[in-house]
Amino acid sequence: MDDEDLGLRCEELAHAVLAPLVLGGHLVPVRPFGGPVALRCGVDRRLADADLAARIDVARVRRARLLAPVDTLPPLDEASFALLAGLNDILQLGNHRLTSPLTRGRYARLAANLRWLCDRVPAPRDVEGALARHATFARALELARVDSKVSWWTGSASFRGEEPPARLLAWREIRRVQVDARRVPLADMVAGVPGISPDDYSEVLGLWLTRTPLTDLATATRSGPPFAWSASTLSLVATAPGRALAFRALARQGGDASAVLRRAVAAIPAGLEEARRLGEGFAAEVGEGMAAHEAGAREG
Repeated sequence: MDDEDLGLRCEELAHAVLAPLVLGGHLVPVRPFGGPVALRCGVDRRLADADLAARIDVARVRRARLLAPVDTLPPLDEASFALLAGLNDILQLGNHRLTSPLTRGRYARLAANLRWLCDRVPAPRDVEGALARHATFARALELARVDSKVSWWTGSASFRGEEPPARLLAWREIRRVQVDARRVPLADMVAGVPGISPDDYSEVLGLWLTRTPLTDLATATRSGPPFAWSASTLSLVATAPGRALAFRALARQGGDASAVLRRAVAAIPAGLEEARRLGEGFAAEVGEGMAAHEAGAREG
């Protein structure tokens, strides 16, 4: 793919995925990128749509200010563009139309490309970098697909992430049309997709989350994929500013974060005593901090 074609694809990615992710709205994933192309997305990249770029910058700063008193953030870097392309490909893993019965191996290849990509995207270099990356991807696990089942007097039809056609909704009372719509969160999007197992998908999504460690910690109480300590999240809580950011992010989410963090410590391989110490220490701080906050709220 030459630079011009790549530029067009990245601009499409910005409008279809980045803008809805940061600003809100209907997100529609674009064609999968694959690992090598995803790594090239952010090289010397600036959005051609200056107005969109400005609105995204303002929204990212607003998100960051929920955790820290900042007025500016570093611009989207190569790693962030690569992770954005990776998120697009994760969404495509839940696309049941991605392959035909003869090409179902495409899911496995796409998952392998995502693992390859995550192994090559560096963790944020410092706390500011972690905050900037979180400001972009904070809402990733809030993404959901709406699936619908339409039933009528003579049959039914199901639709994954698609609006039912108007012809099926016509004459509702006469045809006794019923529509059962449900939201499918990002973590569950591959259910029923042949070619990739939920466990493989959970592993890939969890690996992607480690590349934005503040987001990983901020959503530690999620239902899936289960939180696990990684080198990037441990590096973040190894510093006082990083611990403060992570605690504020967890406090906004609620739930028994301390218990989740402690369970993750138990899964750290034997012999990694420094990692265990960092994880256990932060879990204890979170438990104490949450207890003090609850006590203050009761007294207030």
